[in-house]
Amino acid sequence: MKSLPQLKIYTVALFIAGTMFTACKHPETAALQHKDIVDAVFGSGHIENYDQYSIMANTDGYLKTAYVAEGDTVKANQRLFLLSNDVQKTQVSNALVNLDFARTNTSPRAPQIEQLKIQIGQAKDKLNVDSLNYQRYSRLVKTQAVSTADYDNAKLTYQSSLSSLHVLQKNLADLQRNVDLSLKNAQSQYQIQQQNNDYNNLKSEGPGIIMNVTKKVGDYVKKGEAIALVGAGKSIIKLDIAEDDIQRVKLGQEVLISLNSVKDSVFKAKITKIYPAFNSTDQSFVVEATFTDNPGKVLNGTQLQANIIVQTKKDAAVIPSYFLINGDYVLLKDSKEKKPVKTGIHTLEWTEITGGLNPGDVLVLPKQQ
Repeated sequence: MKSLPQLKIYTVALFIAGTMFTACKHPETAALQHKDIVDAVFGSGHIENYDQYSIMANTDGYLKTAYVAEGDTVKANQRLFLLSNDVQKTQVSNALVNLDFARTNTSPRAPQIEQLKIQIGQAKDKLNVDSLNYQRYSRLVKTQAVSTADYDNAKLTYQSSLSSLHVLQKNLADLQRNVDLSLKNAQSQYQIQQQNNDYNNLKSEGPGIIMNVTKKVGDYVKKGEAIALVGAGKSIIKLDIAEDDIQRVKLGQEVLISLNSVKDSVFKAKITKIYPAFNSTDQSFVVEATFTDNPGKVLNGTQLQANIIVQTKKDAAVIPSYFLINGDYVLLKDSKEKKPVKTGIHTLEWTEITGGLNPGDVLVLPKQQ
C-alpha cells in the first residue's frame, strides 16, 4: 500500500494531478527532463460481491411481509418476502372449485354416469328378453310354427337391442374418458395457479447477505421490479472504461485503486475480466478486477477511482505536456516555426519524447491568440 503523495509521483497523474495543474500557473520555458513515467487508463467504478443477485418480483402485488432486513444472513431457498395479490387468490379459489367439480363428475355416482349405467342395465334386460324371444322363434320357424316374417321381426328386435346396448356402453366409455380428461386438466390448472400463487413468496437463490431492501411493507411492487439485493463471496471491482481506452486494457494488468471510503490509501488489484459488449446505459465498457492487496472490510457499492497500468518506463526523456502543440509539435526558443517531435507515453502532466529534440533545446509556450 502506498500513500497518495508517493502514488502521484509514481503514476504521474492518477487521481489529482489534472486539477492541480489547471490551478497552477505554468512556467513559460522548459527543457528535456528524465523521469520515471507511467502510461495508465483511468476508470471509475464500485465494489460488488462476486455472487450478487437481485430479488425480483414475479408478479404484481403489495409487499405484505418482509422476513429479512439489511445485513441479515440468508440460506438458499429461504423465504424473504411475501406479496399480496387478491386477483391471484381468486384464480386459485376458482381453480379449486373447478377441480372439485371435475372430481365429482368422475365419481361412480355422478349424475351422467349413473344415468348411463341405469340405461345400460335396462338395455341389458331388454336384450336378454329379445335374445330369448329370438332363440324361440329360431326353433319355431324350422317347424313352420311361426311365419318367416315373425322370425325376421324377432331377429331385428334382438339385433336392435344388442346395437343399443353397445351404443350406451360406448357412450359410457366416452363419458368416462372425457370426465377423466377434465379432471386432469382441472388438476393441472390448479397446480399452475398454486405455482403462480407461490410467486408471491419470494425466496433466495443461494446463501448470502441482504445488502439492501428497496421496498417497504405496504409498497406496490410491479412484476420484474427489484425488491432487494443479495450478495455473497469475495469483493470484486467493477470499472467503467471509456470507449477510446478499452483496446489498451488487457487481462492481468495491474490496477491502482483509490476507494472513496478510504481517502489516504491506494490498493493494488489486477484485471480479471473484460466484458465483450458495450454498456449503452453507462456509455462505457465494463471490466472487473480483484484485489491483490488486502483492503480490509469493504462495503458493497463503495465508489472508487482506478488507474490501469498499461506500461512504465524508467528514466524517460519527458517534457511538460502543455508544451505540446497539436499533439506532436513544440516551439523552440528564438524560433518562429513549430518543430515536429515523436512522442511515447503521454499523461496529463508529462509526455515522453522519443525523437526530435536535443538535450539543450529550450521550449517556450506558444503565444496566446
